[in-house]
Amino acid sequence: MRRLAMFLLLSSVACAILSIMGERDRVKSESEKSESEKWNEGVGYLEEGDATNALRVLRPMMLTRSHGARAAEVVAKLELESGNNEEAAAAAQIALRANPSDERAARNFARAVRGLPEFVEAKHIDEVLKAAQGKDPGSLMLAATYDARDIMKESGGYLTNVPSRVIDLSDRLTEKAKRISDAWIPVKEAICQSVTNEEQAATIVMQIDQARGKSRLAARQLEDLEQESYSTMSDVEHDCTRFLKMIAMPPAAIGEDLVAQSNAWQDVESFNGRSWQQDALDFTRAFRAKFPAWARAYEQQAESNTNRPPFTAEDQAKISALATELEKLQIECVESPLPPSQEKALEIIREIQELLPKDGGGQGQQDRQSSQDDETDGQEGEPQEEESNEGNEADAMEDREVDAILRRAQERSDEHEADKRARMRKAPLPPNERDW
Repeated sequence: MRRLAMFLLLSSVACAILSIMGERDRVKSESEKSESEKWNEGVGYLEEGDATNALRVLRPMMLTRSHGARAAEVVAKLELESGNNEEAAAAAQIALRANPSDERAARNFARAVRGLPEFVEAKHIDEVLKAAQGKDPGSLMLAATYDARDIMKESGGYLTNVPSRVIDLSDRLTEKAKRISDAWIPVKEAICQSVTNEEQAATIVMQIDQARGKSRLAARQLEDLEQESYSTMSDVEHDCTRFLKMIAMPPAAIGEDLVAQSNAWQDVESFNGRSWQQDALDFTRAFRAKFPAWARAYEQQAESNTNRPPFTAEDQAKISALATELEKLQIECVESPLPPSQEKALEIIREIQELLPKDGGGQGQQDRQSSQDDETDGQEGEPQEEESNEGNEADAMEDREVDAILRRAQERSDEHEADKRARMRKAPLPPNERDW
């Protein structure tokens, strides 16, 4: 029995040693496989219907000399079938570059890129909507409106700013324009869900799509330092303000009402062709239209959340009466060449704000807008000149930085021209670079 036990123990140890040696040899053989062996392995997986392992083996082979084109063709087919359009297009492009005259490779590439823009756009929209979850569309539109106004005020500096600041200004304003473009995505989603009339919903969707298209155009123009960007941003600002009046909740609407009425009272020059007094009237009307439903919803939320401040029926009735009085007064201010009681309108707006629940929010950036309008004193939209009274220290720092920034500007211009020439050339690009 003792000999049998010893024999069995030695046998198990020997089996374990052989297993370890076999695994080591297998791993070693995997790394030492030739390209042909790897290709055959990938094809084997493909014939078995194992797309995951086929991609694992063939994807690293796409840039090899002997099997790169064939591997890229197979990878493009598998990625396209799985819905990975970007990866499919990249692989099909490699296969086409390897043999530009191959009609089949050309057809595969065309098939792969056919839906690529839509795929990229859909992916971007999903990412924006995910990031905007839980955010009020009115707040997003309010931020977009202020971004549009900031861009209009600053974009005139393209011609008057020294070159050392032009590139930084362009980059900053381009990012703001892109934020505006993205803000339209959740706004469109929210409006589509709230509008029940199909014809009206279709009209609004078309208008939002057009507004987003203008925002994207403005971003491209700002990036390329085009003078037309100001005109485009003017249209964008009109769109943002119009939709802000449409979707802003009462606290935000009355906050913007205060901004516009303050500017009208101070006789600030109209912005983007609109009268501040007319804007104030529009926000009052938006407030009145949404206030009853908003107040009921707030009451229901306050019943389930005792931490929210109460909103009594008396306060609601008083606010409604004040808003009615405010609208009548603002109509007189709009129609009269000498507005009668703009200061009285401001007092009513402030009284309404005091009566609203303090956690209603939405007043947002009213103080910021008021201060900006006071500072500009009616100069919105005009080119901003460089300050001539900067300190000596700032001037010295600017002189030290100007050469480096000018080089950045020249490099950016060279890259832009090189990109243009590259798109015009018919010669295939390197295998690891995408041209779509």
